[in-house]
Amino acid sequence: MGVHKIGAGPIPIETDRGWLIFYHGVLTSCNGYVYSFSAALLDKDEPWKVLKRGETYLISPQEIYETVGDVQNVTFPCANLVDADTGRIAIYYGCADTCTSLCFTTVDLVLEYLDNHSQI
Repeated sequence: MGVHKIGAGPIPIETDRGWLIFYHGVLTSCNGYVYSFSAALLDKDEPWKVLKRGETYLISPQEIYETVGDVQNVTFPCANLVDADTGRIAIYYGCADTCTSLCFTTVDLVLEYLDNHSQI
């Protein structure tokens, strides 16, 4: 088992501290691939530099609509919207290649997570 690949997600979110991104990772398990997603913070001026990257996934397949479908065990970030006034983020994500779900967080909560749980 291990990470098979890491790939892109929705458009980056500009913050005072850098570019906040959500990305997907694919784990190879005994039951096949598992698509999950997490967050990272990139340097504002040199976005190819990763400042922080979550040590665990924020969302991984747990619910029936995420684990059963055309492709099992998929949570894949597709789009995000940010309210500039409140910092609230809406993340649309694909589930088992069958439906789309929506989860909410804030810029501050994700940055706090990265501050406390970065593998970099």
